[in-house]
This record gives sequence, structure tokens and C-alpha cells, in this order.
Amino acid sequence: MRDRILKSVRTLAAVLPMLALAQPMAAQSVGTQRDDSWEWSVGAGLWYTDGALRDYLGSTGYGTSARPSRLAPAVAVRVGYNVSNHWGFSIGTSGAKASGVKYLTPFAAATYTFNLNARFSPFFTGGTQFTRITGQNSRKTHPTWGTHLGVGFRNMLSPNLALRVEGRMGIEHYAALPGAKTAYNSLATIGFSYFSAGRRAPPPPAPMAVRVDTVRVVRVDTVRLAALPPRPHVCQHGVAPAGAPLDQYGCLVLRDTLLLEAVHFEFDKSVITPTATPILDRVAESMLAYPEAVFEIAGHTDSVGTFAYNFLLSARRAAAVRDYLIRQGVPASKMTAVGYGEGFPIAPNATVVGRALNRRGIELRVKKP
Repeated sequence: MRDRILKSVRTLAAVLPMLALAQPMAAQSVGTQRDDSWEWSVGAGLWYTDGALRDYLGSTGYGTSARPSRLAPAVAVRVGYNVSNHWGFSIGTSGAKASGVKYLTPFAAATYTFNLNARFSPFFTGGTQFTRITGQNSRKTHPTWGTHLGVGFRNMLSPNLALRVEGRMGIEHYAALPGAKTAYNSLATIGFSYFSAGRRAPPPPAPMAVRVDTVRVVRVDTVRLAALPPRPHVCQHGVAPAGAPLDQYGCLVLRDTLLLEAVHFEFDKSVITPTATPILDRVAESMLAYPEAVFEIAGHTDSVGTFAYNFLLSARRAAAVRDYLIRQGVPASKMTAVGYGEGFPIAPNATVVGRALNRRGIELRVKKP
């Protein structure tokens, strides 16, 4: 069982970096960021007791049975301080009880997060812990030293509230154990984190000065200046996607989500095909007609291939479109690129037609009107 748990931890540690790369350009919150913030967490889950430690507790009469249960319901609380977008420190405690044996584990940890200000933020954690075990008749034991390593992720539900999932492997030395002295106790929890107000995001850059044409009207002894309206933003380069609504100046009407169905890539690559560049030229001109808007470039795939590979492929394709639009003059601050892989299908992947619909190319989403 211990080997299976260690394999699960290693697998999760391998998958989390891929999920982080799948959203390399995840949008930061507009307004308050989570740098320089306090984080309050509470969670519930399962405690797993090392086999040698479980046998010792049973043979010495700690529990109500000769072999106390390995699994026990558990709760955990913590408070932490996020020094930056990546690093944070926390203290807390967890507790569990099974077969009459109580486990109380205070801990202190350092946490590295891939991007704390992203909507989805995987993290690694490690530090010290010290499990106090209480059995029947107030019997007690504890390790001489202990440490832990863990992985997890936060998924933001609002600017200040996140779903937090964490798995932690404790490594503790018990001098009282008859054989090997090291015990591997694990804890898996799911819960919530609340962030206090963090550092304010820098204000958006001041709008560029608009050139105003003036006409001088002369009357006998008076000079007056009359302002003319700014010239409209005209879109005349490239080709508009088929069926997309246009305004009177030839620009795309961007409201919610625009599906760029004709934007294709080379097979199994993130190289934009030549037929897609005229469409992206018109998209770039149209985005400049919305100076206050922020856009998300979303990439999708069907279910052919592995889950992690499809995430990475969709992220690379979304990033390629973003890079092209930047070269056409769209400010980088107006766009984020996100890969969703096969995560949000619009049709069943069991059919050829369904898979073709799920390879729907690129979506341009208006995030801030």
C-alpha cells in the first residue's frame, strides 16, 4: 500500500507542471493581486497511518483493536503569508481519529506556487511536522523528528476564495518502533482558502493622447477653437471570418466569444497556416477598435492523444496566435493565451463529426467590455 501511495504522489508531482504549462499566460486578477496577502485555509480528508506504526500502536494497546484502522477521517487548518507570486510560508495543524487513536499534527511549511495570481495554480510544499499520538488510558507517543513533502493546487472561485486540494507525505522518526524507525504517514485534504487583501495591481497605463484637429473661426475681434470628433477606426486589411458581424467601418463586432473556425495549424504542430494569417490580420485591426477590452485566446483539441499532450498542444497554438497578433500591433497586455485541450467539448468525441467540431480551432473571448 505504501508503494501505491508513493507512486500516486510521484504521478501527481509529474502532472502538475504540465498543467501549469498548459496555461502559461493565465490572466492575473484585475485590481487586487494575491502577492503580499494572508491566506486562511480549512479542509477535510483522510489520514493514512504507516503499517509499522499501526502494528506498534495495536500491539501496545493504544487502540480499541489489535490492528487499528489505517484510514481515518481528518481535518486541517492553516494560516499562511504569501511573500510573492511564487513563495509563501504557513503554519497549521491537522487532526484525525480512528479505532480510539488520535493523531494531532502541527506543522510549518514553505510553499512554491507556479503563479499565485492565476485562476488555476499548482504548488509544491515542504517543511516540518510533529505528530502527537494519543491512545486509550491517555497513552501518548510522538516522533523525535519529522518532515513532510506535498503537492496540490488552488482553483479560484472568486478574487478572494479558492478551492484548495493538497496531498502530503509525512516522514517521521519514532524511536519506540521495534524495527525500522521511520514511519510514512500521509494526509489528503480538500477545502477552501480565503485570501486577505493583497498588493494592489498597478493601475492601467494612461490612455494615449488623441490627436484633435482644430478649425479656427475668425470674427472681427475674436478667435474661437472648435474641436472636431476623432477619426473612426477603419479596418481594411485582411479578411473577415465568414459570417462574423461587422460594423460600418469594416471592423469585427467583438462582444462575447468569436469562433475563428478557419484559423488552422500544421498537423500536430502550433505553426499557423498561410490561409489563417489574413483572418488574423482583420482580427488584430478589430481588437484595436476596443481599447478598453481585454481578450482571452482559447485553444481546443479533440480527445485523440493523451490528456496532458492535448493540453500542451492547445496551449502552444493559443500562444502562437497571441504572438502573431502582437506582431500586428495588438498590445501584449490586452491578451492572454489559455489552452483547454479536450476539457470543454461541444460534441461527443465518439464520432468523426464530433471530433471535428471539438477541433474548433481558436476562440477569441472578450473578458472585460
